[in-house]
Amino acid sequence: MATTSIDVEEFWEDLLAYVESGPVIPVVGPELLTVEVAGKTVPLYRRIADRLLAKYGITGSVAEESLRPHHELTDAVAVLATAGRRIRDLYRPVHDILEEEIARNPEPPRALAQLAEISHFRLFATTTPDDLLAQALNAVRYGGAPHTDEIIYAPNLPNERRRDLPELMTSSYSAVFYLFGRAEVSPFYAIHEEDALEFPYMLQQGNGPERVFAQMRSRHLLFIGCNFAEWLSRFFIRMSSAERLFSDQRSKREFLVGHDDEREEPFTLFLRRFSRDTRWLGTGATDFVDELHRRWKLRNPTAVPALTTAITGAMPSVASTPTTGTIFLSYAREDSAAALVLKTAVHELGGDVAWLDKAEITAGDVWENVTRGAIQRCSVFLAVISAATERRTEGYFRLEWADAVDRARRIQGRKFIIPVVVDADYAGDASRYTLVPDAFRALQFAHAPNGQPNDGLRAELTKTLRDLRRGRAG
Repeated sequence: MATTSIDVEEFWEDLLAYVESGPVIPVVGPELLTVEVAGKTVPLYRRIADRLLAKYGITGSVAEESLRPHHELTDAVAVLATAGRRIRDLYRPVHDILEEEIARNPEPPRALAQLAEISHFRLFATTTPDDLLAQALNAVRYGGAPHTDEIIYAPNLPNERRRDLPELMTSSYSAVFYLFGRAEVSPFYAIHEEDALEFPYMLQQGNGPERVFAQMRSRHLLFIGCNFAEWLSRFFIRMSSAERLFSDQRSKREFLVGHDDEREEPFTLFLRRFSRDTRWLGTGATDFVDELHRRWKLRNPTAVPALTTAITGAMPSVASTPTTGTIFLSYAREDSAAALVLKTAVHELGGDVAWLDKAEITAGDVWENVTRGAIQRCSVFLAVISAATERRTEGYFRLEWADAVDRARRIQGRKFIIPVVVDADYAGDASRYTLVPDAFRALQFAHAPNGQPNDGLRAELTKTLRDLRRGRAG
């Protein structure tokens, strides 16, 4: 275990609580990636480094002594550069060797499949240039169909290939962000230490996908087996935080997992002094994922890893499609906890919920660009009503309600808006809610105490979802 003193059970309780509340992004590194060679399990990038050196005649003790654990590819490139090889000529051979090794080992590593089963994870980041994480997500969540969104970052990536997260993600959406590019024949991915410096430097200069970076700065991060160089670890943690590391105003945490004796002592001393919201558990990455998967399954025994639904499949963006089977969930920020419970319940019934985290809306955001297209394209609008909405005379949710009412005027022959009261003490008297649009008063208010639908609402949602599948409410 690392020299930082931590309570292991408290580490797990904190991490699982954050995972289940949604705002955790796993950042996956090479320690989780292995392949089978002559009946033995070896690190994937050790195998690639050995083959790259052998291709240019460097074998034996020279190769063996040059490669540090978890830094093998970087070290192999450095050896070849010292021997006179041009670095820019090595990207294509690395790509070819990587493709061959993945083809020989078609099943994604078990640890990646276990992470893919944890359905609370929606956005992932990878520090390696392979697509094994995307393959694992497609296999576990989408029956092998290529529905995982892959967002590639490289400082010199052509503009026509640059992409970002959709403005509004549905509950069936999963994405992998390639922090250091994805392997190809061109030099659009990192293979050495200078690349590893340039990529984050240009990212924090505003040269990357803005919405992905905003997510990484606002969400808790779980680094698993990343093994950055010690200097890069410090830089990356600071870059992904909106506040200084020692600030009492920090609203996020980082959880670091993995072995790396080279950086352990100075790095843990730095964390202990300056970043107490960063926790490091010095254990093997694959063992950690085993334990995370086990504990998560115990706490979520009925969770279904496949996030696709019979209604919409895997949708990259509500705003990118015409009218869909998506359900828009509108709520006040104070009702976030109840709304999350309601979202989960609808998802378990087979619904695909357009989920917008109200905690992430800032004064600089343009509300119309984030939600208006989704409201115009969704099939059902759930309006969460509560004592909190009665206290709020203004808020983003009121704009959403007004937009839904406007669209409802153009819809005939089916129900579009369902007002849902989440107050536990609601006894059917809708007149207590006076600050709702007049159009809501003509509708039957449903009840979901603290977000959990009662039998009547559950039956109504089940019927609505059945109609959507049959195409009667699209």
